[in-house]
Amino acid sequence: MRPENFMRCIRQDRRGQSLVESALILLVLLTTLIGIFDLGQLLFIHQSFVERVRHAARYAVVNSYDPVAFKNMVLYRQSTVPEGATSGIFGLTAAMVTVTRPGVGTNDERIVVSITSYPYRFFTPLIAGVFVGRNITVSLPSEIP
Repeated sequence: MRPENFMRCIRQDRRGQSLVESALILLVLLTTLIGIFDLGQLLFIHQSFVERVRHAARYAVVNSYDPVAFKNMVLYRQSTVPEGATSGIFGLTAAMVTVTRPGVGTNDERIVVSITSYPYRFFTPLIAGVFVGRNITVSLPSEIP
């Protein structure tokens, strides 16, 4: 076989190689980008819930005990339900928020505000679905009579 024919055969064999390589790299790139998006969204939602629970606990410590108002502080960032509201931030419901007051009448009295079983949706392929987030709890001492 002559050298120029040999080189032509090699070039023809490699014609689809760049297309296959690009498809594989694009798959890895898109999966990584969606994974980064999921992680960022997870951190943002978790930090938003932590901030809401802390705010509600601080509100609960300086106001008279009203668990419904404290739940509303977590859900809507105000003590009353806004007109037309069906759920709180990121689909949070009142059933997911708990407010307790252990140690009433003692020196160990506290206000405990928690969010439990809140849903989180992943979009990354292979792990896509709805998962339950970690519990978020804030406990502050209370000195309200």
